[in-house]
Amino acid sequence: MANPAAIASRLLAAYRDHRAIATDPGGGPADSEAAYAVQGALWRSLVDSPRPGAWKAGAPDKASTPVAAPVFPQRISASPARFPADSFLGMGIEAEIAFRFGRDLPARAPPYSREEILNAIAAAHVAMELVDTRLADAEAAGPLWRLADNLLNGGLVIGDEIPHWRELDFAVQTARVLADGKCLAETRGRPPLDDLFHCLPWWIRHIGGARAGDIVTTGAWNGMHRVNMPVEATVEFVGLGSATVFLG
Repeated sequence: MANPAAIASRLLAAYRDHRAIATDPGGGPADSEAAYAVQGALWRSLVDSPRPGAWKAGAPDKASTPVAAPVFPQRISASPARFPADSFLGMGIEAEIAFRFGRDLPARAPPYSREEILNAIAAAHVAMELVDTRLADAEAAGPLWRLADNLLNGGLVIGDEIPHWRELDFAVQTARVLADGKCLAETRGRPPLDDLFHCLPWWIRHIGGARAGDIVTTGAWNGMHRVNMPVEATVEFVGLGSATVFLG
């Protein structure tokens, strides 16, 4: 297994040279601690800020330990957003819901309760995750490489604020993904893990406490959809709002 500094150096080269790197599981992070160390090294190299203010968090199922990755501030935009296509090696889009915190939840040993977390959230937004990887074959590279590569995050578009989100039944909402006006997916229900808040107590502990202004996005509602650039992509939660990006 390579050390975190060496892995971070290779991923930084992928950002710099705009070329994906070949990997093998044996040459990747030894464990999740090493993968998070790579994330930290990438952040320090690419961002002039001591602490991320936006994150993605998720888990394959409720029995698994969640995972998280920061979103680089230069890759975050309000909708309608515009990014140059040559900022990315490829592009996938996901329909998500993100939460913005309105007050601090300082680090502490006992996990925060759902009610405490809900009360600290200022707003819910329709969001679009931009999926991009620095790995030549992200699937074959394995989960620790993907975790080190910021969970394949390419960016985040923050869309409309969702009114009355605390009263909504998320299990009956309809999510759509569109590219140049063509519907790629439409699903009803199916929020990630059937519970948008499942990963948040772990995430708050993982980042050392949430702060007012922090944003966390909570996973794809109907999968990841590859698109060719240039493209105008939109995610929509019917009746709640949308988020749009032009990549070109």
